[in-house]
This record gives sequence, C-alpha cells and structure tokens, in this order.
Amino acid sequence: MERTTTLGQTLQSQQWLRSTASRQNDLRRQVATGQRYELPSDAPVDAVNAMRGDRSLGRIEQLERNLTSARLWLDSSDRALTDSVSTLTAARNSAVQAANDVNTPESRAALATEVRSMIDDLVSLANTTVNGRPIFAGTSGADAAYDATGTYLGNGGSVERSVTETESFTVAPSGPAAFGTPNGTDPLAGDAFQTLTALADAIELGDVAEIRRGIEQVDARMGQVQAELGRTGGLSSRLEELEARTEERRIATLAEIGEARDVDAGEAVLRLRAAEASYEATLAAVGRSFSPSLIDFLR
Repeated sequence: MERTTTLGQTLQSQQWLRSTASRQNDLRRQVATGQRYELPSDAPVDAVNAMRGDRSLGRIEQLERNLTSARLWLDSSDRALTDSVSTLTAARNSAVQAANDVNTPESRAALATEVRSMIDDLVSLANTTVNGRPIFAGTSGADAAYDATGTYLGNGGSVERSVTETESFTVAPSGPAAFGTPNGTDPLAGDAFQTLTALADAIELGDVAEIRRGIEQVDARMGQVQAELGRTGGLSSRLEELEARTEERRIATLAEIGEARDVDAGEAVLRLRAAEASYEATLAAVGRSFSPSLIDFLR
C-alpha cells in the first residue's frame, strides 16, 4: 500500500515537473522572440485580436498612402496656382502701363513682349507635373495639360484621392476650371492664355480701349485662379487634420496589436527566473522526498 502511494506521488510530481519545464520553455521562447505565442492555437483570443489589428493597420496604411499622394498633389497645385496669380498680376501691371496714351511704339512693343513672355511662364505653370503626370490635365492620359500655344490637351475631369473610408478630395482642378474656358469668338474674354495673347496684341497696336478691357479680363481670370487657390488651401487644412487623426489611429492600432501579440520583455524575464527558481526548488524537494534505499524498495 505504501509502495503504491509513493509511486502515485512520484508520477504526480513528474507530471508537475514536466508541466513546469514546458512553461519554462514557453517563457524562454517569449523572451527570445518577444511574442506571446508561437501558433495561433497557443492563444486563440490574442491571435484573433492581433489578426483583427493587422487588418485595421492595413486599411490605415492604405489611407496614409492616399493622404501622402493627396498632400503631394495639393501642394503642387497650391504652388502652381500661387505662381500663376503672380504671373497674371505682372501681366496686369504691364497692361496698366500700356494703357497710358503717352507710350511710344517702342515702349508698347517692349510691354507686349513682356506679356508674351508671361504667357510662356503661365503655360509652364499650367503644365506642372506630379510623378510625370500633368496635374491640370484632368483624368486624361495627356503628356501635358497645354501645348506651347496654350491650347488645352486634357479633359474636364478632376483628379481625386480617397482620404477617409467615405471622403474624397479633388486634389487638382482641370485646366479650364483653373485658367478659364477658351472663347472662339472673343479671345480676350477666353481662357488666361487667350486673354494674355489678345492683350499683348492690343498693347502692340496701342488699342487703349481693348487694353482696358483686357485688364478687366485678366482680373476675371485671376479671380478664377484665386478661387481654386482658396479651395486648395481649405482642403490642405482639412488634410492636415486627417493626417494627424490617421497617425493617432495608427499608433492606437499598433498598441492594440502589441497588447495581443507582444510580451513585456522585462516582465517575461522575471517570470522565467521565478519559474526556474521554483522548478529547481521543487526538483530538490522531490529528490529528497523520493530517494528510497534498495532495501526500502525491496521491502
């Protein structure tokens, strides 16, 4: 009877020691890898939470890529539109000088040349690109938004980017939306390129009435560009809020994933040391309790 009891205690102690050794191995793995589990089946709840967090993080990272693209396009639009306002302002100043009746043919020719050079500058700004794509060409695949004469090559579409799960931004207007629509019968009242071309001709001819009408049309084109610039500025502010909010979501999601998947290295080391100490102490106690002599075993 005593031998049976001793055998049972021995088996029970061996089972406990194996369990404790397995726990130590798991803690050693946690310390080495920094992970709570090796297989999802080791910790199903944590694994499910981690996978859910991974999916959320994937969506957030896609939004961040969209926001980065939107920022690039909006900033490029803002610079191009701002410089376009400056170019139109310079053209207007030249036209105001040309509207003076005392100008000589030579001075009018010089002012007309100035305005024509500004047309080239404006075409260059209207052909601003992002990653090789002209931002004011709409959704077309055109290599440039405008040709050298200021003729539009794109379409009326607007480039958009998704910035939340439900919200999209127009990150660049079409050329006509920013610079006006061509007018086949009255070029002075056409888009910005037609207006400046007709204005330069009027200046060279000394047609003061047309010059003054041209100044009004430059003001109208400038107002259109400024309206798009204001819209872009408003979207840029909104985008800044979304960037900050998305970064907060990313940090929170990473924390949730870490809570489900990662271990506290310091805490894991302490638990491992405690488990090792307990194992060694128990092993010694078991050794002392179950060390029968040959005579005891044979009794």
